[in-house]
Amino acid sequence: MIKRVAGAALAALLCGSALSVVVPSTASAATADFPVLAGDQNTDKIYRLNPATWTWDSWTWAPTAARGYSDTEIADFNGGNDFRVRNTPAGQRLVVVDGRGLATVATYPDGNRVWANKGAGADNRHSIELLPDGNVAVAASTGGYVRVYATSSTATASYALEQAHAALWDPQIQRLWVAGSPGYGTAGEYQLLTALEVTGPASAPGLRVDPSRTLTIPGNDAMHDVSADITDPDRLWLTTNQRVYTYDKVTRQLTTINRGAVKSVGVQPSGQTVETRADRYKTPPGGCTAVNTWCTDTLDFYGPDRTVTRAGMQFYKARPASPYYSAEDVALRGRVFDRAGDTVTRIDGNASIGRIAAAAGADGRLHALTLIPGSGLWSRTRDANGTWESTATQIDESARITDAAIAAGPDGTLHAFTLIPGAGVWYRKRPAGQPWDASSTKVDSGTDLTSIAAVVNPVTKRPHLLTAGASGVQDRSASAAGVWSTTALLVDTNASIADVAAAALPDGSLHVFTVTAWGSVYHRTGTDTAWSGSAAPVPGGTESPATGQVRALAAAGWPANRLDLVTVRSGLGLWSQSGTGSSWPAPARLDADPGALQAYAAHLADGTLHTGRIAELS
Repeated sequence: MIKRVAGAALAALLCGSALSVVVPSTASAATADFPVLAGDQNTDKIYRLNPATWTWDSWTWAPTAARGYSDTEIADFNGGNDFRVRNTPAGQRLVVVDGRGLATVATYPDGNRVWANKGAGADNRHSIELLPDGNVAVAASTGGYVRVYATSSTATASYALEQAHAALWDPQIQRLWVAGSPGYGTAGEYQLLTALEVTGPASAPGLRVDPSRTLTIPGNDAMHDVSADITDPDRLWLTTNQRVYTYDKVTRQLTTINRGAVKSVGVQPSGQTVETRADRYKTPPGGCTAVNTWCTDTLDFYGPDRTVTRAGMQFYKARPASPYYSAEDVALRGRVFDRAGDTVTRIDGNASIGRIAAAAGADGRLHALTLIPGSGLWSRTRDANGTWESTATQIDESARITDAAIAAGPDGTLHAFTLIPGAGVWYRKRPAGQPWDASSTKVDSGTDLTSIAAVVNPVTKRPHLLTAGASGVQDRSASAAGVWSTTALLVDTNASIADVAAAALPDGSLHVFTVTAWGSVYHRTGTDTAWSGSAAPVPGGTESPATGQVRALAAAGWPANRLDLVTVRSGLGLWSQSGTGSSWPAPARLDADPGALQAYAAHLADGTLHTGRIAELS
């Protein structure tokens, strides 16, 4: 592992001061390590190295007519400036971009054309990424842009970035990391790493900067590569002319490795890194020195150290053929803060909390659930006098829970739900003045669920479980006596819901809010037995520079006679809207914390709105 640089050491690094060399720990290359792809600009092909035997196998790739490419797409292919292997629902894909203009998606390992775009060679396309929706992101250095190409239409979205050299999708934060060198070649040059939010549906993509995720490194050092660390989803690897860095996404801190002229870096499951370093800058210079200033005939491995040379090759980049974007797709985590008006209270200092939910009853007490992925679910109560319990009570030890919901009934009973992906939803209750049930009961067997919410009808006292998944949004309820229905009501057929929230009003009306995977927010009303036929869009739910894109939401109603919607907008904190159910104003900023990851919302009987947030950096 790489040590982290903190405090004054980080400041010294960013100001250009010398730091000691940090060397990766020794590791053993594992047979489970992925093959390594290397693009040769001499024979104009991509080759594949087997790290178990350290030999080149027979697989090569170039666009050919036999693989479905046109003469225009084939013309001038120069071995590829970047290439990656990615998993998709349709199978593995190879994505390739070439400095002469080709950007393409092909099957892997067969290499047959799926999609291609031939741009201007003068743009010098440098990096490529396949996005989860099937679209393609390309960074072009001379062109000075990062561009998303819709593969289902002719639509594109662009972000201007001088000397754009890198594009990497991060499933952990749902952002596209990009890197370039604004002011390139001038005294004002600096190196930029930032994250872009990809907005809109796949057929009409958009791009906007996430202002909470921007790193600048002063100086004329020319950014080259950004890659994921398959052994640590919180870490990126960066290369510039003079250095290799690791970057901690949680602490926003850099660690430096004093190795220059590295054009690409990648990490294997064993922890071994693979790099391409321009031969001209090696001591002694390598075999590609006389060709140009950026190629090498040797792949360099570290931890354990090894070199693999192929005479006559002109490699620019090499990549482990890992189909994974990172070690695993997990949500970021943080501590929990509660806000009421201008008063903010940290109610849980555990930095590993991944999900939160809350409910308030008519007695003035507020109840919060905190989920620590891999460790279980905890409950904490705020008394009517405003005092939070100093410690939380664990109510579920399951390490598989990914989402939780809580609702309070008019009789003081609390209803808690936990989601286990692929296995359904479990339920337990806490009658007023009593402890939580010792065990939970399975109430929903859905295997495709991704998000849940809960609400109690204050008139009929019936609890409702709202679930979102590939089958859309469904409502399952129990009688006032606690008997759960064996069938669920279909609320919404949209299969692309990213988050769901629910609330009720004193008149017994039920309200469900959904946000789609691309940030559009909708509201629908219902009763114990039926839901309105159509959902109404909530203003500000779609992408705009002013409010950002919604990634999560929460709702509050009873015991107050007001409906509040709270939305988490990427990089812009929490925003709120108060409505009657049929009319909604534009959202207003409630909490500007750019690191907010998720929220809860609950009303006290006096109408005070409490909102909670998981703060990534706190």
